[in-house]
Amino acid sequence: MRLAGPLVEFLLNEGVSYTRFANALKTVFLESAESVLNAQEAKVNDSSISTLSGIHRKDVRAWRAAGQPPLRSKNLSPAMEVYTRWASDPAYCDARGKPRMLQRTGESPSFEELAYSVSKDVHHHALLQELLRLGVVRRVETPGKDEKLALCADAFVPTDGRAEMLQLFSDNVGDHIATAVNNLTGRDPMLEQAVYADGLRPASAEALRALAREIWLKSFREFAREATKLYRRDEGLPDADQRVRFGMYCYRGPATKD
Repeated sequence: MRLAGPLVEFLLNEGVSYTRFANALKTVFLESAESVLNAQEAKVNDSSISTLSGIHRKDVRAWRAAGQPPLRSKNLSPAMEVYTRWASDPAYCDARGKPRMLQRTGESPSFEELAYSVSKDVHHHALLQELLRLGVVRRVETPGKDEKLALCADAFVPTDGRAEMLQLFSDNVGDHIATAVNNLTGRDPMLEQAVYADGLRPASAEALRALAREIWLKSFREFAREATKLYRRDEGLPDADQRVRFGMYCYRGPATKD
């Protein structure tokens, strides 16, 4: 219940009532029950799903008859892919690993080239407008020269991109919980660790938050650079069916009382 508390507060602030959430959660229970039964190589039918999930057989039958697909994580949007590649690909970074300033069009490396390396279905102008709208790219004044562009955010945290923020929220938190559940069930252990400190003054807590951000930027660039290299090596191979999410969080707030 403690785990669900922050989520429920968020849902209530968004106008999502208990009834709406319960109806949505019913589908999750149905999909998860089917997944558990398959993993245990047990018989999967209306009765077994109903018994495991506690959901009435009538609702199970209607759900299975509709053939609803399982919820799946979406791929990164083209704008987010452009940001990630710009921030990590050596072709678009300097010797120190910092993202280069790019000309909008023209000789390599350019933003146009970067955009089309991510997607040939979305025009580079549309991707640029989206990144400008989200506030993660800025135009650089270059009088008498071709327009140049620069990244202006340390991480992809859009201020106005509501859909992107919700997608990041669901994907990041979902995989974090999946990692912890994996470790609780005794499977092959995955990395899921945290360091905790309390009894701190506000200035000390802020100093630690700044340190965490500095550590994250270094780790992000190193991980994304290696991930890009391995993706290009594995692309198109028949067994290239795995995904990896590497994240970090740093929470600051009042100390909890027992």
